[in-house]
Formats: sequence, C-alpha cells, structure tokens
Amino acid sequence: PHKPVMIAEWATGEFPLTTAPPSAIRKPAWIKQGLELFRTRYPRIKAALYWHERWQNADGSYSNLRVNSSVESLRAYRSGVANPDWLGDLILRAIPKT
Repeated sequence: PHKPVMIAEWATGEFPLTTAPPSAIRKPAWIKQGLELFRTRYPRIKAALYWHERWQNADGSYSNLRVNSSVESLRAYRSGVANPDWLGDLILRAIPKT
C-alpha cells in the first residue's frame, strides 16, 4: 500500500459537440480534472503517461486521443503539468535512438 504507482496509459477522445450526450464532460475539463486528481487524491501516483494517438476506425471516423486535438485540450494539459509536482515537457516527435 505504500509503493509508488505509474499510470501507463490515460487519455480521452475529442468528440464533436453534436455527437456527445449533454452530460458528457469535455476533453479539456477531463484532462484538467485527471491531472489534479492524480496529484491531490491519489498521492501514490508518481507518473502518468498520456496516450497521444489518432487512428481511423472501420466506419471512416477517427478516434483522436492526441493531447493537442484542440487548442483548449492542449491548454488544459499545459496548465495541469505546469504544477511543480509534474514534469510536463510535451514531446510530439519521434525520439531518435542513440
């Protein structure tokens, strides 16, 4: 019960307002709340890796989990990781192997 925990993947999709139910929490708020809850309610979480991916589904639609899928989502991420409890450098490129 005292070991540190890492969240290996966490993310949410960016969906058009027209397809989301009225009660749905929007992606920027979800990112903000997630980072805050990890930090304050779950202090054993010491690392969380955001799953930054977009892919096409069989029906031609896209699932967009990218943290920069909208200006608002990216702003929420940057604001959340600006807290000194997080290391939040956003890497949106491949890292060359050495």
